[in-house]
Amino acid sequence: MQNKIFLMSVGLALFIVSAVGGYFGPKAYVHWREEKARAAFVPPAVPQVEVDKFSAHFQKVFTATEPKTLPDVPLHMPSGKIVRISDFKGMPTLVNMWATWCAPCVVELPSLEKLAGFYKGRLNVIAVALEQRPPAEVAAFLEKRALGDFAAHVDLTGEFSENLGLRGIPTSFLIGSDGQILYRFEGDADWAGPESKSFFDVFLLQKR
Repeated sequence: MQNKIFLMSVGLALFIVSAVGGYFGPKAYVHWREEKARAAFVPPAVPQVEVDKFSAHFQKVFTATEPKTLPDVPLHMPSGKIVRISDFKGMPTLVNMWATWCAPCVVELPSLEKLAGFYKGRLNVIAVALEQRPPAEVAAFLEKRALGDFAAHVDLTGEFSENLGLRGIPTSFLIGSDGQILYRFEGDADWAGPESKSFFDVFLLQKR
């Protein structure tokens, strides 16, 4: 009889531990954190008229409605330095996806570099090359076209781009100073044009 009671007690204890683990274990904690992030997320508030004017240059523009970040994985520089997206936290960052074999990507790189100059100290601008070639070769490609190493962040393994759901390149992501994706721009554009400047002037006033 005592053995039976003991076994029942052990079974009840295991049930309680399992139940508590289900409600308060690692999965539940992750879910709680995700729900908390959703509740705290504030969508970007650039007036729609400004977004529409700038959007006319792209195939498609998406405005974020829930929190999401870019993968924080290694990006390789020609110098051998490893860079991650988290290194740019504290300032809004435009992250452009490109490749040496993509003609529209290469065409828009000079205007991206001009954009970086316009908003130096207020906006980071980087371009991530989807290449399996050595970063030094990407740097040489850029140097021939008098372009800086802002575009020499190389996704050698494809780990950065594989979970972004890219439908083509160029694709660019505008992230806030906290790392949250705020806009996704599909297609190429003149990033140094008046519509772009008008959009970023308003966006940067929001202190995102």
